[in-house]
Amino acid sequence: MRSVVRLLTGVVAGALALGVVVAPPASAADEIVIWSDAAHASAIRDLLPDGYEGTPVTVVEKDPATVRADLATVGARQAPDLLWGDLAWTGELASADLLAPITLKKDVRAQFRANVLAGSVVEGKQYGLPVQISNLALITNTALVPQQPRTFAELSDLALKLSKRKKKINVPFALPQGEGTSPWTTYPLFSGLGGYLFARKADGSLDVGSIGLSSPALRANAAQIDTWNSSGLISAKLTAEAAKAAFAEGRSPFWLAGPEALQDLLALKFAYRIGAMPPMRAGLAPAPLLTIHGFMVTPFAEKHGVSEQVGSLVGSFLARQKSQQRLAAASGQFPANLKAAEVVDTGGGRIRAIGNAGAAGVPMPNVPQAGVLWGPYATAWSESTAGAKAIRAAKAFRAAQRAAEAALAGGDVPTQ
Repeated sequence: MRSVVRLLTGVVAGALALGVVVAPPASAADEIVIWSDAAHASAIRDLLPDGYEGTPVTVVEKDPATVRADLATVGARQAPDLLWGDLAWTGELASADLLAPITLKKDVRAQFRANVLAGSVVEGKQYGLPVQISNLALITNTALVPQQPRTFAELSDLALKLSKRKKKINVPFALPQGEGTSPWTTYPLFSGLGGYLFARKADGSLDVGSIGLSSPALRANAAQIDTWNSSGLISAKLTAEAAKAAFAEGRSPFWLAGPEALQDLLALKFAYRIGAMPPMRAGLAPAPLLTIHGFMVTPFAEKHGVSEQVGSLVGSFLARQKSQQRLAAASGQFPANLKAAEVVDTGGGRIRAIGNAGAAGVPMPNVPQAGVLWGPYATAWSESTAGAKAIRAAKAFRAAQRAAEAALAGGDVPTQ
């Protein structure tokens, strides 16, 4: 399609030589090129079979593992105008001038949770349109726990009592940890005690100079992690597979799981409840991390002469309920659009229940500096929940904070 521009240039030049003024026809606008992973490419094509506002749309399938590197090196003619991907990339790509900010009108912004929109804010500007969300939720065996605990203290007491009364229950709380522990699985407990990764500025962007691995609130509540460890409620040895098996076999009353566990949930032979983690401390939300995928606009849209069409496509068509339902369903995820979220029926309502459990969630950090935090965090949590050999949580997380701050001060900023 971009050869059309060269043809038009020749026509206009010839007309001018004859003294005739020729206005380029409306169809002179180039095609809109969208890079997407394979899972969503088909859904995008189905939504835009005839292009958008008279402009053809071409969807190019790209490997998510290489798309950022490809975007940095692609030639302008082959570059995308619109990019599907993890909105945690926005900080890295925007700082490299590979993204353009987007404008979402007030009525459009109202269709999304504020915390979800915040996941793609960089220096006060919106760089992503959220489409789907993934988070963890608390799954409860209702045969073992008929009435849901109102607080995490109640949950803990009940789980430990069940494990003492019933020999079969040998995992009080199926919290996936083990090797490769990350904030994804344990963050609800960490945030519920006042910990955080980065603080957020008044303009909505993350403050990489304010790390909360050992925040004042966490230090005040860190002894709770020591209690969970000494009581046997949680263990650094429990892997994701072991946690899933314990719940599925009725050996644990509680399990943390996300939308990727849908088939496992459908296969269960007993009744269960899906909901949010109950509070650990008054005024502190035990927030899960949110992985948010959606669309990002590149600066090439303006260079290709389609910035107006792309802006409308992102700010209107792709933000609407039906579009978000279709795109989120392509990978069995929870739609970001609130109206779409109300009616999503994937997994007989199970995906909706998991997504609603993340209402107070915290977006995965969209800055490359976040890569510095994962190692220290994992080490601190593992060391403080290692059973008899555990280090006090307050000490472990102080060390994690110092390690992360030192890495950032030394310029160690890995790619997420």
